[in-house]
Amino acid sequence: MITATFTEHEKKLSLRLEGHAGYAEIGKDIVCASASILAYTLASVVESIDDVVSSIKLSSGDTIIECECKNDTAFAKVIDAYRYTQTGFALLAQNYPQYVRLMP
Repeated sequence: MITATFTEHEKKLSLRLEGHAGYAEIGKDIVCASASILAYTLASVVESIDDVVSSIKLSSGDTIIECECKNDTAFAKVIDAYRYTQTGFALLAQNYPQYVRLMP
């Protein structure tokens, strides 16, 4: 099971993904592929925004995307990306509850 944990504290945001979906064999797991593309998209957006200090680790079964925004403009852009990503994980958890868990 993939566990997705989003945290927000002031102008610091993070996403942590742990585990594997186990929906299908490696290379054919649509749930894992969906979670991966959400994480890769968020990482790309975070890296593209000025005035954001980020730490990104994209690994199979253990992904961490953390960032700290230096101003309100950067935070507004980053929080939107995190919320869209969180919506994507909520949909995955709703449609595949035995394979994805979204932590509050």
